[in-house]
Amino acid sequence: MNPNGKYNCIVIDDEFLARKLLAEYISKVPKLNLIGSLDSPVDAIDFISGGIVDILFIDIEMSDISGIDFIKNLSLINRPIVVFVTAYPQYAVQGFEVDATEYLIKPATFSRFIKAVNKAITILNVREKMNFLEKNRQQQSLSNIIQSHNYIIVKTERKIVKLLYDDIYFIEGALEYVNFQTKDKKIMGLFSLKELEKELPKEKFMRIHKSYIVALDKIREIDGNQVKIGEWKVFVSKDNRPHLIQLFRGIE
Repeated sequence: MNPNGKYNCIVIDDEFLARKLLAEYISKVPKLNLIGSLDSPVDAIDFISGGIVDILFIDIEMSDISGIDFIKNLSLINRPIVVFVTAYPQYAVQGFEVDATEYLIKPATFSRFIKAVNKAITILNVREKMNFLEKNRQQQSLSNIIQSHNYIIVKTERKIVKLLYDDIYFIEGALEYVNFQTKDKKIMGLFSLKELEKELPKEKFMRIHKSYIVALDKIREIDGNQVKIGEWKVFVSKDNRPHLIQLFRGIE
């Protein structure tokens, strides 16, 4: 769903009139937003891999690659709802075998199109609710672990580590992972700095840079745009430096 609360759609069909008809139908549905009308599935790869497509209306028999083969080769990550639109009813079974949500026979009537759209939106709504609940569950779980103990549980590649707050010098962001630096080792865990910034005790830790959270009691000195923590130096952003200096001086 885009920021305007609409579901992004693309249409793939090598027939211009078929694309035009679907574009007209989509324009009549307030919840839909057409972001691409393409004559080849190959042109849709960037759209889909970018995770911006919610519903894909696609023909089956096309010159470059069949719609069914194209869907078979799509990654499950960022995979949109698939609605086949074709003149060949004999492909229906194959269409549903690749988990298509609907199968429209050309020329599809608007009422039949609406039925398919309602089904697709219902599935998308359920997905959004499930994702929301799962995200809340994970955040609550993280919050409970952090707030009720003086340690955090870090799952690494091979083991689960109980890491005491007092042992953490700083935390460095590394894409979808973070590195917890202690006095004598670095421990990688599957967290985001944003999550940790919210949940770690504010009196103990501070986000001083887009890439770093530091343990306030481990700071030895502030030198320009760098902070010395143990034997390491990490960057502090210009915006965060004044507040950090206040905390370093013991001023709240």
